[in-house]
Amino acid sequence: MSEAPQLTIDLSVARFAIYYAPSAGSCWWNEGSRWLGRDAITGRLLNAPQVPGLSRSLHEVTADPRRYGLHATLKAPMRLASQDGLARLSGIATAVAARHAPFDLAVHTDVVDTDNGKQPGFVALCPTVGSVGTKAVDALAADCVQSFDDLRAPPTDVELAKRNAQPLSLRQRELLAQWGYPYVFDEFRFHVTLSDRVDASDAAAIANWWQPRVQALGVMRVDSLALFVQPAPGEPFLLHERFVFGEGA
Repeated sequence: MSEAPQLTIDLSVARFAIYYAPSAGSCWWNEGSRWLGRDAITGRLLNAPQVPGLSRSLHEVTADPRRYGLHATLKAPMRLASQDGLARLSGIATAVAARHAPFDLAVHTDVVDTDNGKQPGFVALCPTVGSVGTKAVDALAADCVQSFDDLRAPPTDVELAKRNAQPLSLRQRELLAQWGYPYVFDEFRFHVTLSDRVDASDAAAIANWWQPRVQALGVMRVDSLALFVQPAPGEPFLLHERFVFGEGA
């Protein structure tokens, strides 16, 4: 079922991604969207909270995650290789969702470093060590990476140059060459991004704000795939369609 506003999608420029996103109207979705200042289902801008101890406004330190919407990446944003790709994408998403069962994932705030210490990290919600859902979410991400890859258009020279300019490990460069994204399979770490890259002081302020809320919100229920679309370069992503897991998978 489509949940986003009706869009005219130009497949020559649009990008699509398979994300985990908390269910619409859930406490996790509402709190996370308020934090980012945007609801990626309706496209509506929201008033972000005040965060004690933050050196800048919350709006200033959430620019990147706000554009993508509240999510965790399962299949990174990609352009489609063919004009029938969107219909095929929906069919594959239905099949992938049908073979996974819903599960719960306990999370905590952490600072994520994806460039081998070259820059400050960003704050994210990550699985708690020992969470029973960790293996399930790793298997889900691996399934998504492989199942949707035939639909992916090759990255442009500009896109590749941008990725290769990052301080990637040899393994990450191998994954980038094969799958179009360096953080898959053994390099995958489930995370729901909460900020841009920030210094240690701001990271601590963000973690302090989230800690009691994470405890109150409890586990994240992972029970569907979310298809997000970016209609044109630079535009914000919107949730386009959701695919519910098979209860008996």
